[in-house]
Amino acid sequence: MNEQNKKYLIYGASALAAYFLILRPILTKLGLQKTPTEIQADQAQAAYLQTEIGTGLATKTPGEWSIIADQIYQNLRYTALDDNKNDAVYQLTRVKNGADLANLIKFFGKRQEYFFGIPAGSQMDLQQFVRSNLSSSQIAAVNDNYLRKAIKYRF
Repeated sequence: MNEQNKKYLIYGASALAAYFLILRPILTKLGLQKTPTEIQADQAQAAYLQTEIGTGLATKTPGEWSIIADQIYQNLRYTALDDNKNDAVYQLTRVKNGADLANLIKFFGKRQEYFFGIPAGSQMDLQQFVRSNLSSSQIAAVNDNYLRKAIKYRF
Protein backbone atom coordinates (compact mmCIF):
# COMPACT_ATOMS: atom_id res chain seq x y z
CA MET A 1 0.00 0.00 0.00
CA ASN A 2 1.54 3.29 -1.04
CA GLU A 3 1.33 6.65 0.73
CA GLN A 4 -1.48 7.97 -1.52
CA ASN A 5 -3.75 5.00 -0.70
CA LYS A 6 -3.04 5.35 3.02
CA LYS A 7 -4.00 9.02 2.81
CA TYR A 8 -7.32 8.14 1.09
CA LEU A 9 -7.99 5.43 3.64
CA ILE A 10 -7.42 7.86 6.53
CA TYR A 11 -9.69 10.48 4.88
CA GLY A 12 -12.42 7.89 4.34
CA ALA A 13 -12.23 6.63 7.92
CA SER A 14 -12.28 10.23 9.21
CA ALA A 15 -15.34 11.04 7.09
CA LEU A 16 -17.20 7.96 8.37
CA ALA A 17 -16.30 8.78 11.97
CA ALA A 18 -17.43 12.38 11.51
CA TYR A 19 -20.74 11.20 10.07
CA PHE A 20 -21.50 8.67 12.79
CA LEU A 21 -20.20 10.73 15.71
CA ILE A 22 -21.19 14.27 14.72
CA LEU A 23 -23.46 14.63 11.69
CA ARG A 24 -25.86 11.73 12.31
CA PRO A 25 -26.79 12.83 15.88
CA ILE A 26 -27.36 16.38 14.62
CA LEU A 27 -29.60 15.18 11.78
CA THR A 28 -31.55 12.99 14.20
CA LYS A 29 -31.96 15.86 16.69
CA LEU A 30 -33.23 18.17 13.94
CA GLY A 31 -35.66 15.50 12.80
CA LEU A 32 -34.15 15.14 9.35
CA GLN A 33 -33.23 11.50 9.94
CA LYS A 34 -35.39 8.94 11.73
CA THR A 35 -34.10 6.97 14.67
CA PRO A 36 -34.51 3.17 14.68
CA THR A 37 -37.22 3.57 17.33
CA GLU A 38 -39.19 5.93 15.09
CA ILE A 39 -38.89 3.54 12.15
CA GLN A 40 -40.15 0.66 14.31
CA ALA A 41 -43.04 2.78 15.63
CA ASP A 42 -44.05 3.75 12.08
CA GLN A 43 -44.10 0.09 11.05
CA ALA A 44 -46.19 -0.91 14.08
CA GLN A 45 -48.63 1.92 13.45
CA ALA A 46 -48.97 0.97 9.77
CA ALA A 47 -49.73 -2.63 10.77
CA TYR A 48 -52.33 -1.42 13.30
CA LEU A 49 -54.01 0.81 10.72
CA GLN A 50 -54.09 -2.01 8.18
CA THR A 51 -55.77 -4.49 10.54
CA GLU A 52 -58.23 -2.10 12.20
CA ILE A 53 -59.45 -0.36 9.05
CA GLY A 54 -59.93 -3.71 7.35
CA THR A 55 -61.82 -5.37 10.21
CA GLY A 56 -64.10 -2.70 11.69
CA LEU A 57 -66.78 -0.28 10.67
CA ALA A 58 -66.19 3.38 11.38
CA THR A 59 -69.00 5.29 13.09
CA LYS A 60 -68.31 8.56 11.28
CA THR A 61 -67.54 9.53 7.70
CA PRO A 62 -63.98 10.20 6.54
CA GLY A 63 -64.82 13.91 6.34
CA GLU A 64 -65.85 13.98 9.99
CA TRP A 65 -62.62 12.22 11.04
CA SER A 66 -60.64 14.72 9.00
CA ILE A 67 -62.35 17.60 10.84
CA ILE A 68 -61.72 15.96 14.23
CA ALA A 69 -58.04 15.41 13.31
CA ASP A 70 -57.75 19.08 12.27
CA GLN A 71 -59.36 20.17 15.55
CA ILE A 72 -56.87 18.10 17.58
CA TYR A 73 -54.04 19.66 15.59
CA GLN A 74 -55.39 23.17 16.16
CA ASN A 75 -55.60 22.43 19.88
CA LEU A 76 -52.05 21.09 20.20
CA ARG A 77 -49.92 22.62 17.44
CA TYR A 78 -48.20 25.26 19.59
CA THR A 79 -45.86 23.95 22.28
CA ALA A 80 -47.56 24.95 25.54
CA LEU A 81 -48.88 28.25 24.23
CA ASP A 82 -52.51 28.77 23.39
CA ASP A 83 -53.20 25.06 23.64
CA ASN A 84 -56.72 23.85 24.36
CA LYS A 85 -55.71 20.52 25.87
CA ASN A 86 -59.10 19.76 27.40
CA ASP A 87 -60.76 20.00 23.99
CA ALA A 88 -58.03 17.78 22.50
CA VAL A 89 -58.80 15.15 25.16
CA TYR A 90 -62.51 15.45 24.33
CA GLN A 91 -61.81 15.02 20.60
CA LEU A 92 -59.65 11.96 21.29
CA THR A 93 -62.45 10.36 23.33
CA ARG A 94 -64.98 10.72 20.49
CA VAL A 95 -63.55 7.48 19.14
CA LYS A 96 -65.96 4.58 19.58
CA ASN A 97 -64.00 1.58 18.21
CA GLY A 98 -60.70 0.52 16.68
CA ALA A 99 -61.73 1.45 13.15
CA ASP A 100 -62.58 4.97 14.33
CA LEU A 101 -59.17 5.34 15.95
CA ALA A 102 -57.43 3.99 12.86
CA ASN A 103 -59.26 6.56 10.73
CA LEU A 104 -58.35 9.34 13.16
CA ILE A 105 -54.67 8.34 13.05
CA LYS A 106 -54.79 8.06 9.26
CA PHE A 107 -56.38 11.48 8.76
CA PHE A 108 -54.11 13.15 11.31
CA GLY A 109 -51.08 11.93 9.39
CA LYS A 110 -47.84 13.75 10.20
CA ARG A 111 -47.99 17.40 11.19
CA GLN A 112 -45.60 20.10 12.34
CA GLU A 113 -45.48 21.48 15.88
CA TYR A 114 -44.55 25.14 16.41
CA PHE A 115 -42.67 27.02 19.10
CA PHE A 116 -43.43 30.77 18.99
CA GLY A 117 -44.37 30.42 15.32
CA ILE A 118 -41.14 28.61 14.41
CA PRO A 119 -41.30 24.92 13.41
CA ALA A 120 -40.07 22.79 16.32
CA GLY A 121 -38.45 19.50 15.38
CA SER A 122 -39.69 17.14 12.74
CA GLN A 123 -43.26 16.36 11.80
CA MET A 124 -45.07 14.13 14.27
CA ASP A 125 -47.97 11.72 14.10
CA LEU A 126 -50.95 11.66 16.47
CA GLN A 127 -49.18 9.40 19.00
CA GLN A 128 -46.20 11.77 19.22
CA PHE A 129 -48.41 14.88 19.42
CA VAL A 130 -50.42 13.42 22.28
CA ARG A 131 -47.33 12.23 24.16
CA SER A 132 -45.52 15.57 23.84
CA ASN A 133 -48.45 17.90 24.60
CA LEU A 134 -50.78 16.22 27.07
CA SER A 135 -50.05 15.53 30.72
CA SER A 136 -49.82 11.99 32.03
CA SER A 137 -53.20 12.33 33.76
CA GLN A 138 -54.86 13.45 30.52
CA ILE A 139 -53.25 10.57 28.61
CA ALA A 140 -54.40 8.17 31.35
CA ALA A 141 -57.97 9.50 30.98
CA VAL A 142 -57.91 8.90 27.22
CA ASN A 143 -56.41 5.42 27.65
CA ASP A 144 -59.02 4.59 30.32
CA ASN A 145 -61.74 5.71 27.95
CA TYR A 146 -60.33 3.41 25.26
CA LEU A 147 -60.10 0.53 27.74
CA ARG A 148 -63.81 0.89 28.58
CA LYS A 149 -64.61 0.84 24.85
CA ALA A 150 -62.44 -2.30 24.31
CA ILE A 151 -59.99 -0.44 22.06
CA LYS A 152 -56.54 -2.04 22.18
CA TYR A 153 -54.54 1.07 21.20
CA ARG A 154 -52.88 3.12 23.97
CA PHE A 155 -51.03 6.43 23.94
